[in-house]
Amino acid sequence: MQLKTEEDFEDVIIGAKILGCGGGGEESIARVRVNFILEHGMKVKVIDPKDVPDEAFLCVSGMVGGRASPECLHLVEHLDPVTRHPMVAATKLLQDYLEVPLHTLISTEIGAGNFLVPIMVSAQFGINMLDGDLCGRAKPEISISTSNVAGLSITPLAISSRFGDEIILKDAITDQRAETLARTMAVQSGGSVGVARCPHRWSKYKKAAIPNTLSKSKNLGTALREARASGNDPIIPIKQALDGSILFDGKIKQFNVKDEGGFVIGDVIITNEEKDQFKVWFKNEYLVTWKNERPFVTSPDLICIVDKQTGEGLTPWGDDFTKDREVVVLGGTNAPIWYTKKGLNIFGPRHFGFDLDYQPINELIK
Repeated sequence: MQLKTEEDFEDVIIGAKILGCGGGGEESIARVRVNFILEHGMKVKVIDPKDVPDEAFLCVSGMVGGRASPECLHLVEHLDPVTRHPMVAATKLLQDYLEVPLHTLISTEIGAGNFLVPIMVSAQFGINMLDGDLCGRAKPEISISTSNVAGLSITPLAISSRFGDEIILKDAITDQRAETLARTMAVQSGGSVGVARCPHRWSKYKKAAIPNTLSKSKNLGTALREARASGNDPIIPIKQALDGSILFDGKIKQFNVKDEGGFVIGDVIITNEEKDQFKVWFKNEYLVTWKNERPFVTSPDLICIVDKQTGEGLTPWGDDFTKDREVVVLGGTNAPIWYTKKGLNIFGPRHFGFDLDYQPINELIK
């Protein structure tokens, strides 16, 4: 897969915004990173998982944080930034600590913004970017990762703020504890920090990595762009990319949101002409749904909300959910590793405090 032109990157952003299930980083920031790559003539070397040597060292390079609330910003209003790219600083910090050269970077999740983080870092380091990720969609916590399911240690973990703070977390009692510590530093740093973590050789990583999700996102973005240009139904290529189903088709009735602990939390209520109601609960990403007040599709399945007319992926971060906007909710299965007992413990609805057991989407659709 080639990422050379602005159109190449734009297709990744558009596709990943949908497959990110409401989260995965902001597309506006992603485009800033694309411009940085193109303006500096950087080369992006995307590598297929089957071409990574077993002895190669990989790590996750990304950001931890959420919407910068007024409370977060107040904590740093008198500090002067020293870097625009804390994710680069964190990756260098981890590599220096390990004293081992990194061969390839991997994304923590599918996301319009969060794919572009390791892509930009890999371009600056001159190393590979894996065509794959560790979630198969986006998720609200770094501990929700196939690396966690596969038993790969999240530490050592490097954290860097844009104000020059740097931390090496040598060990953590659980991945969830590491998440809490990184999230706390993000809140204390104005809403986000750069993080590099989970360094391992490919011989271990291959059992965790979900392959070819970067190219999947790009292919969806290309197909959607072409559908729009030809006047075809934009929902069709999304459904095909998910290999999934339409869960609901209706209009926005209500949108409730609040900032809490570095997360954007709330729900979207959608209704149709038959008076059916569809509710989606989110914590950064869409995670639990109800149809006519009965539990329906949940994580780790993919839950995507898109504009009915354009197919644009919608997020709970801004003003996407205006009353009466026509939307379509689609769903699809995730990677098999998530449907193990450990996978469901980490990413099933009970993890988010709901007294619900995961039900396979294919059974619910039937």
